[in-house]
Amino acid sequence: MMTLMRKGSLAALATVALAACATTSSFAETLKGRVDVANHSNKTLVVAGITFQTGAGTVYIEPLKSFEDIRQGQKVSVEFDRSGSNVYTATKISLEN
Repeated sequence: MMTLMRKGSLAALATVALAACATTSSFAETLKGRVDVANHSNKTLVVAGITFQTGAGTVYIEPLKSFEDIRQGQKVSVEFDRSGSNVYTATKISLEN
């Protein structure tokens, strides 16, 4: 009987873990386009009408060294995670030729 309780508890725990994963899923995607807006005060980037948040985890590919190197009109490639509704977080930004 003790074994059955443990199996039932493990099944319940697995169900909770799967539900947690399903509600916090995110997608890794890439978008290429020209920078419409580079807001240096809040470090957001608008490309093709989509606003991307940047942060400490955002990687800048040479010749970009930081957000401050991004300018309006530059052609960029933005790798990002999308989570929730209209929340786009840039994970990698590079210049395109």
